[in-house]
Amino acid sequence: MIKWGGICAQCKVMCVKTSRKRIIIVTLAALILLIVFAVFYRSSYVPPPFKVAPLPKSAPALTTAEVEDILSADFSLIRRVQQIPAPVKADYTALANEPFEMVNPGQTRSTDAIIPGVPNKELVFVGLAGSDAVLIFKRGGLFDTTNVAVFSHRGTGGVWSARIDDYSVQDIAALRNAVHNHRFEAWDANFLFGTPPR
Repeated sequence: MIKWGGICAQCKVMCVKTSRKRIIIVTLAALILLIVFAVFYRSSYVPPPFKVAPLPKSAPALTTAEVEDILSADFSLIRRVQQIPAPVKADYTALANEPFEMVNPGQTRSTDAIIPGVPNKELVFVGLAGSDAVLIFKRGGLFDTTNVAVFSHRGTGGVWSARIDDYSVQDIAALRNAVHNHRFEAWDANFLFGTPPR
């Protein structure tokens, strides 16, 4: 004869154990998802530490030799606008006398055909090494240009800016090679209008 009371009690115990397992599994899954999200958010949106004061507008110009020395360092690269530290944006604004407005690599930007509300500059990368920063970006206009700005916060600080003749520069090694081989032209007043320097 079947003892239904005993079977029901066993079923209840099994159900409780199964519920606990499900709760543990769901909790672990949620914790893993939270960790993955936190890592993604940090790697995509949180600026890395770059604790320097912005350079003054009167910061001296760096020589090509000084730039080559700076570019010999081991840089960490940033390829998202959201991660660019505030001092780098402030240094750009002081140098170019215009707001820091760029799109991420591969995003649509204005060119000679202006798209309302869309910047005409596209980030290539920002490199950080110690108290130095390198900014490379493409600028749309009548002619597309690849531009570089080097900001050094060593000592009294210094800046260097140019249009790079090598459109394939995607890292510090390629930039160092372009600078070493003098494949650049210093910025002039025409830069502000998006046309190449003469």
